[in-house]
Amino acid sequence: MKHVLITSTLVIGLAACGSGAKEPAASGAKELEVLYKVETTWPHLEKMLQNAKKQYESSHKGVTVKLTPVQGNNEAYYTKLALLNRSADSAPDLYYHDTFQVNADVAAGKLAPLDEYLAGWADWSTQFPDSVKAAAKGGDGKIYGVPISTDTRGLWYHKDVLAKAGIAVPWEPKTWADVLAAARAIKQKVPGVVPFSMYSTKIHGEATTMQGFEMLLYGTPGGTLYDQAQKKWAAAGKGFTDSLAFVNTLYRENLGPKLADAHNAKLADKNNLEWFPQGKLGISLDGAWTAAAWKPTSPKPWPEWQQKIGWTRMPTQNGQEPGAVSMSGGWVMAMSSYTPNKKEAFDFIATATNKENQMLYSIGTGDLTTRKDVAADPAYNADNPSIKFWTDLAAVTHYRPAFEEYPKVSAEVQEAMEAVTTGTRSPEEAARTFSDRLPGVVGGPDKVVAGG
Repeated sequence: MKHVLITSTLVIGLAACGSGAKEPAASGAKELEVLYKVETTWPHLEKMLQNAKKQYESSHKGVTVKLTPVQGNNEAYYTKLALLNRSADSAPDLYYHDTFQVNADVAAGKLAPLDEYLAGWADWSTQFPDSVKAAAKGGDGKIYGVPISTDTRGLWYHKDVLAKAGIAVPWEPKTWADVLAAARAIKQKVPGVVPFSMYSTKIHGEATTMQGFEMLLYGTPGGTLYDQAQKKWAAAGKGFTDSLAFVNTLYRENLGPKLADAHNAKLADKNNLEWFPQGKLGISLDGAWTAAAWKPTSPKPWPEWQQKIGWTRMPTQNGQEPGAVSMSGGWVMAMSSYTPNKKEAFDFIATATNKENQMLYSIGTGDLTTRKDVAADPAYNADNPSIKFWTDLAAVTHYRPAFEEYPKVSAEVQEAMEAVTTGTRSPEEAARTFSDRLPGVVGGPDKVVAGG
């Protein structure tokens, strides 16, 4: 992912319009439509689904699987999904779904619970850890998807660039100040290189919120978007403003990408397929899947990456415990509430998430597997020495608030991030604007508490 996301108001608004259920085919033949996203530089999901289709159709005579790809980034995918979900006639039977959207679609009545089918599927109880199962749990406690992948986030860096800047490797920053000091050293001593890249504009959707802002906010003392104790959304406090100040420093000191690149929907490809291989990027704040860009299965393999690239934890703001921060999310295969063929649809989910297909997907994407048997297979990490590091980051990871209001809160975070990136608002002004707008997107001032 990778990876992430959306014009949430459009998705939720359109999703709420649908009603009824799909009509079974008059001929008695059954067809399952599977909606998924595909990009030229990210073919891995399509390969896995094609394999699952062959397996499924060979064992389910009379049922045809129609794979419907959506070309483009995550924003394009979710806009298309929202349009299709307006009607039971056009809604896909199954779809690839980001966990942060699950509860919004549950609230809109778009997803079918899977508990009845999971109870009879041995893999669910033996191969999927409880923490992974929770990724697609609705507010009602039911499960609405089977996880295909999970992830963590941290810092990737180019060893040669850091060495030229006089920074010893392996590099292990302890505070935000250490990260910014490294970026300043790169700017000063290694001309023509982007010192530090992160997602910080609305075009990158949820990546801006999760890989960018939340990796900062959840590393501040008490920083959170949702106060679990009071069951309320948190207005912008010191941690929120400090997180925006970090972004402001990057762009006011020219330590990040040029603004045109910050607004480029293909920034991830620039980072991983151009700048890192060409030695033109020092540090990137991104996810565990990044190494997939360089593997033999990539459109642009980079065999030297294991010698040239290092990885390290994103430190907390001042080095306070636990010393590092990560965010975790992931993707699931979900079933539409509209499909008349629910048993057949679940059987396809079970096929797509079996060991063989999960291995194919995880090795291709670099995502962390959701299955215990895949994680234990030597082939899983044979060509990616970073896998254990990213897996171990689960010890310091956080999850996004799993509530239907979250996509709208995320959109406000993206607005604040972009305003600071472009310099149209100061961190303090952007934080105040977020706090002013928050009650309107979460249901009123009684749903909001002061932030830390």
